[in-house]
Amino acid sequence: MRYLTVIFWGFIWGEVIGYIGGQLELMTYKPLEIGIVAAIVCVVVATFTYLMADKSTPAANEANK
Repeated sequence: MRYLTVIFWGFIWGEVIGYIGGQLELMTYKPLEIGIVAAIVCVVVATFTYLMADKSTPAANEANK
């Protein structure tokens, strides 16, 4: 369920940033392409953050077991 939220908001933010960037650089705006790439990047970042947070606090994880 967490990844559905990440994909949704990643898609939305990607659309906003892609539109603004496209207008500033006078490039063609491709909504679906920008949204998919942004959603994939957000899922990768969220997964990486989750994995790093899990490994960065071994003492806290051992105390809670």
